[in-house]
Amino acid sequence: MIRHVVILELKENAPKEKIKKEIINLKNSINEIKHIETGEDIGFDNSSSDFCIIADFENESDLKIYANHPKHIEVIKKHIKPYLIKRSVVDYYVF
Repeated sequence: MIRHVVILELKENAPKEKIKKEIINLKNSINEIKHIETGEDIGFDNSSSDFCIIADFENESDLKIYANHPKHIEVIKKHIKPYLIKRSVVDYYVF
């Protein structure tokens, strides 16, 4: 299994609830998603980012399908990029 972790720093005016909803709804359009969740930072650490997305995939092929899926790209373009300051990603194997 592959875990895909995306960390976002967003502008102050980012509609985080709408972004969460759009990301979670991807599981209804992309069968390759085994699990997907979002998290908003609680503000415990001053150096933390604002938001994370965690998604699990059976293999790299499924991750690639997700990455290039038109619905995923639409969510990024419409709901994330307009508010994005910084993005970091880690993909790793879960055993």
